[in-house]
Amino acid sequence: MAFHLAHGTVVYRTTTLHGYSAIVMVERYARGRWELAAELPRDAEEITDSTAREKVGEAADEPSAFADAPDESGAGGLHARLAQLDSMIDTTVAWLRTSAVGTDTELAWARYQSSDHDYELDTREALRDAASLVSQMVKHRDTLAARAEMRRRKREEEDTD
Repeated sequence: MAFHLAHGTVVYRTTTLHGYSAIVMVERYARGRWELAAELPRDAEEITDSTAREKVGEAADEPSAFADAPDESGAGGLHARLAQLDSMIDTTVAWLRTSAVGTDTELAWARYQSSDHDYELDTREALRDAASLVSQMVKHRDTLAARAEMRRRKREEEDTD
């Protein structure tokens, strides 16, 4: 885990995701707690643990949820990943369907260059990005399903030999 200071006052921390070191998650300390952030701001500079403690107090010593192993009471492996992807796809599609209602009407209603107009443009971008994410998740789910089937067949063949 590493701490960073951005804009001279905001403390961020980066944590390697448990089980996959190629993914680094970013959190920002705001409203008295750590919350997920999209990325480190460009002006963020790494700070020491003691400097972070000066800025955020004991929160600097709180473990990141991303560094901990996930709850192992649920099923794991490829089948669990497929079920999790299906659940994320379903949830994201439901959010898209609910959020998209009236977006075109709201954008047409909003006065050009007003905060309403900017909000609707940002909403449209978020919806497009979420739809793109759904597309990627479906592709990955299909790839994982095909690989799981190939593994299953290979195991069956090995068992019969």
